[in-house]
Amino acid sequence: MSSYTFFQGTQYPLTVVRIRGEAPGPTVMVQGGIQGDEICGAVTAELLTGSRVLKGNLIVVPRANLPSIHLQQRQVNVDMNRRFDRDYNRFYEDRVARVIRHLLAECDGFIHLHEGSGFYSPRQVNALRNPNRYGQSIIVDAESHAGVDLGGLVRGVLAELNPTVNPAEYRLEIFDTRTFDPDTRYPEMRKSLTYYALSVLHIPAVAVEVSKNIRDIGWKVRTQMAATRLLLAHLGVETAPSDFDEADVRAAAQVATAVRVNGSPLVSGAHIRLARGATITAESGVGTGRGYSPALAVFASDRPGVNLLNTPRLALESFTGLEVRADGKPVAQVRVDWEAGRPAVSEGDGPVFVCWLNGRLVFVKSGETLRAVAGDQLVIEGIRGGKRREVLNLKGYTSSPWENDGQDLGVEIILDPDNFMDKYRQRSDTPGVVRYPVVRETPGAARASFNLDIEPRRVEALLLRDHFGREVEVPFSAGSEYRLPEGEYELLSARTNGEPGKLVATAGGAPVSEGQKLLVGGAPVDITLRQATTFQEMGTLTLAPGRWAELTPIGTTSAVP
Repeated sequence: MSSYTFFQGTQYPLTVVRIRGEAPGPTVMVQGGIQGDEICGAVTAELLTGSRVLKGNLIVVPRANLPSIHLQQRQVNVDMNRRFDRDYNRFYEDRVARVIRHLLAECDGFIHLHEGSGFYSPRQVNALRNPNRYGQSIIVDAESHAGVDLGGLVRGVLAELNPTVNPAEYRLEIFDTRTFDPDTRYPEMRKSLTYYALSVLHIPAVAVEVSKNIRDIGWKVRTQMAATRLLLAHLGVETAPSDFDEADVRAAAQVATAVRVNGSPLVSGAHIRLARGATITAESGVGTGRGYSPALAVFASDRPGVNLLNTPRLALESFTGLEVRADGKPVAQVRVDWEAGRPAVSEGDGPVFVCWLNGRLVFVKSGETLRAVAGDQLVIEGIRGGKRREVLNLKGYTSSPWENDGQDLGVEIILDPDNFMDKYRQRSDTPGVVRYPVVRETPGAARASFNLDIEPRRVEALLLRDHFGREVEVPFSAGSEYRLPEGEYELLSARTNGEPGKLVATAGGAPVSEGQKLLVGGAPVDITLRQATTFQEMGTLTLAPGRWAELTPIGTTSAVP
């Protein structure tokens, strides 16, 4: 088993678990948690990562939409399960959807875990059991499409599953949304992930919906897991269950008491002392030791939805409390007592803006320029010594899609000029660099601003180490080939104009971490680089076996064999 977290260090980390089977077979992806008010699918998928795979391979995404899980909401900005009809580029949901499409491209099947309201029935029975409900069903977009017999697959599974479902009124139905039909009642499903998998990739894709109206989450997880294992078996992936039980899941939910802020544990009902002007950092303790643990978040009362476990904070403004959540469930609430802290700083020659750039604290005077690289993370913290609730506006960027009030303070901003508004773009002193103003718009305060310059991210070379311990610098040019002597090479880093940690490399579709070995020999190795915070592709370099060579555009003949 291997695990990799995309978007690490952001507010929307995406952890993916790969389990290679003991015998060869197809690869199937199972995903939960794309909508944060459907926690059962996340629990089922998390438990599935403890499985032993006897045949085939599993890719498991337990929590596809972590910010919405933390808030127990279907969505934060937009419904992520309606972002697969094209490559959107506005919200974090769109970046996560990009990775999910990338993962699905190497799969032979897909199972999506959901929780729906009521109980689906093809006939009207009552208000909770009718054709407009989704719970207790396995959803398909068509009986068959492109040679994929989804109806036969699901009916075969239900024939084995339903006799074991007790009580009988909780048995599952096949729910065909007929998404391809012009007169479908569910045209919005054409933007869903199962429809994308079936219509674009032509792989079997189904959604397993348990009912939100069944209160026993243990029963729902067992049933959803049984349906998932049967679907996997029918798709050619054989699994053996893990040894987790409901007691483990309940125990794991208590691990949140190990959360510490500035070194002090957060105990529900207690108080914690913090100082104005000091840095606030949060960290989580170890899990239960059995491999299952909930996703944790620490929210300050004035910034709901901003997880302190992922983003440090400078306490320029006071707030009343902290809340700890485990998979969205509040498990600890703590009052904050404020010390006097550092004395207020006079604005003197003008206000000083306080920002975090890639987790590093920076101070920018009014009129100055803060230089960054595309894909960097920016948090506008406030004004040093400010005595009021500040309103700080990055012109061209909107923090909330529903209310453009000009307030961009305290939120994580990914510096992607492609999704900023062009009308606020200004000319920079440096060619190729785009500039946006950050403006103080606090009522009653002196107006001030600084410039934010964003230059494109460039990669000059990959740094490798061969099996003799020698460092090798490979020039990076998209669409080119570089010859290396056969052998193992360790990926060390990249030479770039920004932070190397803001890049992610993939080889054969799978992410390659720093320190991981690459085998050059036989077939060429394609290494694709992407922005780590957006997953936007920057280009592919091919490493081919041979003698040392200069960079050669693919399709031409190298002078060195």
